[in-house]
Amino acid sequence: MGKYDKDRHQKEMAIRYCLARGVIPCLEVLVPSASDLSETTETLTDIDVLGLEFIGDGGFRRTIFDCKTTNKMSPINRAFWAAGLAAYTGCNDAVVILKNRAVYNHRISALQVSVDLHDDISFEDLGKTFDQEFGKDNSYQSSIDRWNAIYDVYQRNNWSESLYNLGRHAAPVTNEPWRVFRRIVAEIRSVRGQFDPVKEPHIALFLDVLSAVFLLWASLGRDIRRFYDPKMSKTDFEKALRYYIWGGKESYQIRQEIRQRAEGVSGIQEFPAWDKLVSLVGLVITAPQEVLGCIDVCRDLAIRIICGKNESHDKRLTAVFASNRRARQFVMAVVDYMIAASGIPKDFSARVQAELSDL
Repeated sequence: MGKYDKDRHQKEMAIRYCLARGVIPCLEVLVPSASDLSETTETLTDIDVLGLEFIGDGGFRRTIFDCKTTNKMSPINRAFWAAGLAAYTGCNDAVVILKNRAVYNHRISALQVSVDLHDDISFEDLGKTFDQEFGKDNSYQSSIDRWNAIYDVYQRNNWSESLYNLGRHAAPVTNEPWRVFRRIVAEIRSVRGQFDPVKEPHIALFLDVLSAVFLLWASLGRDIRRFYDPKMSKTDFEKALRYYIWGGKESYQIRQEIRQRAEGVSGIQEFPAWDKLVSLVGLVITAPQEVLGCIDVCRDLAIRIICGKNESHDKRLTAVFASNRRARQFVMAVVDYMIAASGIPKDFSARVQAELSDL
């Protein structure tokens, strides 16, 4: 049995609903404790499927999909539980998919706490209002089997566990994208010797991590546009960017002071591949809305490598490129930055370019 096979059918419907609406699906996102006072990370619960809807120029509307095939709790109590989970995680609303239909009063009452109660049939009907082919497997991401296949890649490469946790659990719910981005860069640097561009599963793993990086950059690009001024000097912009990426001026200065005292060196420690990062920022702020499409591109390519090509799925992927003409440019820019910042083999750039050219 695969990792995601519990409540499989409902999770698959939730993923397909997200894809039908142009929403980014995230599967089984762990919810951590608010405190970190023990040696091990404590997980409170998980979100079966989290949908991220792009709003504005980098914000997200987050919707929880709670899938339940058992009847241990009444529908309205399940709605109250989902509403509490949404409040705790900073999500906007929730959809609960139950085995049996809830009574009308429960369904109407649940809407008062921004929870929509459904059973399988009513949810499928809702999905068809957005896409008449809602129930069909028409995307690389629309099958739980393929999500399981990517998870198995991480499982077979134990050194990638932290990357999986950062990309699948931290990135979708963070309110501090700069912090998670720094951690992903640092983690790839720490395991850079494990990445082998000859091995296709490693290319797929890299692309899956890149999908999380693009998820973070959708918000990073929005924030950076708020302090970027075309009239400001390059020096002033880099200073503001430096403070932002390190979590503020005070945090940056403390890090530099600790390093200088501990290592007995002078001068500042720049963020990895700083010049390339500045160039990447310049690209992103010209069209931050184009970043979102790159999330699906990287995920689909990762699945395509592991599960094989599918002609009908390729058509959907090609349509993404047709509607987002800068997707290839953005993907390769982030690939080249991550290679420079992490020190993984440069051959990864050629391998990803080959996958893009195959479409």
